[in-house]
Amino acid sequence: MDGTPRQARIANSIIFSILGAVFATWAVRIPAISATLSLSEGDIGLALLGLAVGSIIGLVTSGVVVSHYGGRKVIRAGLIVYTLALLLITAAGGFFLLGGMLLVFGFGKGLIDVAANAQGVRIERSYPGQIMGSFHALFSGGGLLGAGLGAIATSLGLSVRTHFALMGIAFLLIGFTASVWLLPKDTSVDTGPAVSLPSRELAGFCVLGFCALFIEGVGNDWSAVFLETSASASATVAALGFGAFSLMMMVGRFLADSAVEWIGPKRFIRLAAVVAALGITLTLLARPIVSLVGFGVLGLGLAGIMPVSLSIAGNHDPDSPAEPAIAAVSTAGYAGFAVGPVAIGLIAEASSLRAAFVPAFGLTALIIVLTGLLPTVARTAGDGETPA
Repeated sequence: MDGTPRQARIANSIIFSILGAVFATWAVRIPAISATLSLSEGDIGLALLGLAVGSIIGLVTSGVVVSHYGGRKVIRAGLIVYTLALLLITAAGGFFLLGGMLLVFGFGKGLIDVAANAQGVRIERSYPGQIMGSFHALFSGGGLLGAGLGAIATSLGLSVRTHFALMGIAFLLIGFTASVWLLPKDTSVDTGPAVSLPSRELAGFCVLGFCALFIEGVGNDWSAVFLETSASASATVAALGFGAFSLMMMVGRFLADSAVEWIGPKRFIRLAAVVAALGITLTLLARPIVSLVGFGVLGLGLAGIMPVSLSIAGNHDPDSPAEPAIAAVSTAGYAGFAVGPVAIGLIAEASSLRAAFVPAFGLTALIIVLTGLLPTVARTAGDGETPA
C-alpha cells in the first residue's frame, strides 16, 4: 500500500516523532540505569561514546542500503533494531554490556535517521515549498513527549524494564502501522555507487553539518552545567536551561519552513547563524536569567540550520539519489555532535567553561562564510529541485 504525498508526510512525521521519543525514553532514565549498575559519570560518558559510534555506523550503512532497498524497508528494519535495543539495555549487567547495547541502539537510530530524511526530501518534492523543518520539529516534539512519559513512569514507580518494554512495543507498532504510507523505493533513478567520497559541493554541506551539530551538542550537554557553575544560577534555573534550548529548537524548526520560503534557504542559514551567535553572546554574559534566555535564543538559531542544509544537499543534484548526500552530511553532523561536548569539556578543564564556549561562537561565523559557497537550489511548485 503506497500513500499519497500527504499521507506520506503524515507517516514520516510519525517516524520522526518516534525517533525522538525513543531516544528521550532512554535519556530520562540514565540516572536510574547508572545507579543500578553503579556507574560513575566517566563510565556513562564512555558508554555514550558507544551510542555515538553506533549512530555513525548506522548513518553510513543506511546511506548504502536505502539506495538499494528503499527507505520504507530500511525504516522498518531500523525500528526493529532501535526498539529491541531499548529493551535489551535493561538486561545489561555491567559497563561493557551497556556500551554494546548502546552501540546497537545508536545503529538503529542511524538507520532510521537517513531513511527518514531521504523520505522527507522526496516528499518535499511534491510540495510547492519547504517542509523539512516540520519533520525535524516533530523529532524535538517526540523528545518532549518521551521525556514527559518518562517523568510519568518515574512518578508511578515503574521499573526501567517495564517502562522501556511498554514504550518500545508501543512505538514499534505505531511505526510499522504508519510505514505503510511511506513512499516506496524510487526505481526511476540510478542507485549510484555504494560508497563514494562527497563532491566538493557536498563537502561544504558536511562542514556546515559538523559545525551546526557541534554547537547543538554544546547546548544539549552543557546548558545546565554552565548555568549552575559559570552563571551561578540556582539548580531550578539551571534545569530550565535544557528545557529552554529544546523548546526553542522545536519552535524554530516549525518556523523554518515559512522563513525559507520568505527569504530563501541560503539567507535563512546565514540569519539563523547570526541568531545562534547572539544566543552564545547572551550566554557568555554569565548572568542567570540572561544566560537562560541566551540558551533559548541559541536553540532558536540552530533549529533550522541542519534540516535546511539536508534539504539543499539532498536536492543539489536532481539526477542523483538523495540518500548518499544525506548520509554524508548526517555523518559529519553526528561527528560534530559527538566531538563538541568532549572538546568543550577538555577546554573547560584547561581554562574555564566560559572560555570553552568561545569556539562555538567561531563556528557560527564559519557557517555564515561557508553558506556563500554552497550551491543554490531553486524550487518550482510540483517539480523536483533544479540547480540554479
